[in-house]
Amino acid sequence: MQTDDLIAVMTAGHRPVDTGWLRRASWLCALAALALTALLVLLALGARPDLASAWLTPPVIAKAMLGTSVASIALVLFQRSLRPGLKPGKSLPFIVIPIALVVGWALVTLAQAPAEQWGALIFGRHWRACLVAVPLYALVPLIVLLGLARRGAPVDGRLTGACAGLASAGLATIAYSLHCPDDAVPFLATWYTIAIAAVSGLGALVFPRLLRW
Repeated sequence: MQTDDLIAVMTAGHRPVDTGWLRRASWLCALAALALTALLVLLALGARPDLASAWLTPPVIAKAMLGTSVASIALVLFQRSLRPGLKPGKSLPFIVIPIALVVGWALVTLAQAPAEQWGALIFGRHWRACLVAVPLYALVPLIVLLGLARRGAPVDGRLTGACAGLASAGLATIAYSLHCPDDAVPFLATWYTIAIAAVSGLGALVFPRLLRW
């Protein structure tokens, strides 16, 4: 067989490779994980009694926007980390932007409040519950994203895990905001940020151990 004939036979059934399936799968898995996490929050903790009216207030909107922005940025970086040749690590600092905006808002709020109110604004009534609940419920999307990561080809398990942790914490923040009654922006900037950082660290620690080729 001539070389040209061999090449023709090998390429006869060639089809374009679908390189976008990881991107689509990332968003679909995230939406499914968010729905499941929100359902678990509502079943286990219940919705806050004033959710219908409080949902339209700036602090509660800020919770949802913080979770949405962190999750969205992290998911883009996560799915890029599953494709060799891309360098999502260079864009990781963008995740700081929504957090910095919330922290700035919190500092303005504290500056405008009497010093004796700072403790109540920062700690609220349920700061311990927030520190436990957000990482706990973040485990649901984290496990989902771990399963997806095993279908890709991550070359930096720590980066993939950190991005998955950030995305999972963002989704858990959205879900937990359905229950959380503490609406002060300093509370949000402190305890939600710590919880998000903790889940990111957990992902960076665990994923390299579970994504070894």
